[in-house]
Amino acid sequence: MEEKQIKRKILKRLKNRYRLFVINEVNFQEKASISLTPFNVLLIASAGLLLFSLISWGIFTLFPGVKNYSPGYSEGFDGKMKNEVFNKLSKLESELYINQKRELALKQIINGNEITAFDIPYKSEKSRKVELAINETKADGSRVQDADQKIKKAQKEESKENIQKPSNENIEFEQMTEIPTRNYLFFSPVKGQITKDFNARTSTTIEIMPNSDESVKAVMDGTIVFKGWTPQFGYVTSIQHSNNWLSTYKFNISLFKEVGDFVSSGETIGMIGYILQKGETKKLGFELWKNGIAVNPKNFIVF
Repeated sequence: MEEKQIKRKILKRLKNRYRLFVINEVNFQEKASISLTPFNVLLIASAGLLLFSLISWGIFTLFPGVKNYSPGYSEGFDGKMKNEVFNKLSKLESELYINQKRELALKQIINGNEITAFDIPYKSEKSRKVELAINETKADGSRVQDADQKIKKAQKEESKENIQKPSNENIEFEQMTEIPTRNYLFFSPVKGQITKDFNARTSTTIEIMPNSDESVKAVMDGTIVFKGWTPQFGYVTSIQHSNNWLSTYKFNISLFKEVGDFVSSGETIGMIGYILQKGETKKLGFELWKNGIAVNPKNFIVF
């Protein structure tokens, strides 16, 4: 009996009639009205939902391409397959680009043209091997032979300049000149003309006026240990290399690396352009240290 009474009450509520009025807010004049029951509202909502489902099914059937724009559809099996294909195509394109550059670099090396590992877009993990291979390829070339002659000449001139040094300095210099240059491979930080030579007693910084390129490159693999700005030298950075080598770069107008970053040999680290006085030309101040002792960069690098 109680269940029947509950059902009757529900049916009675569904059949109760309600009137919906549309009234003007200004003068409260009745504009329209409609009589509805809860049962009619349920029927209209069900019919609308059914109509929407039929229209959606018809669109997806007549136009299959619309499915790709539906949320979550691209995450299915077909969508994953497409993403994998696109990723493989992207990798193949990058590999093709690298192979083309590699072929061009080999042709330039065979023709005797100057080229560095920095100018070739090899993968980072292979950059050091590429650098060594290029330097070994040039080992018998006339350019490196000329460089050896310049190194020997610079060593002789340096030894003459330091004859009058105190005994401790002479011992340190003799130790530094005994470093075998062929055991170390250095990139030139910039290609240009040296306008200020190295002098262990007055200035350990050499100044280089670049030929054209004003970007500064790391001479060896290493870690950035200093980055700062001074009114005298502009932006300055130092790189700690293996075997207690340290290189310092001055007169930069901007630096691209932060302290703690690892840089590869030949990688661009900054841009020169800091000028202290009007009329001066752009230059790079460069220092090279071994075991805490300043050495002449010309003995190890061909600029």
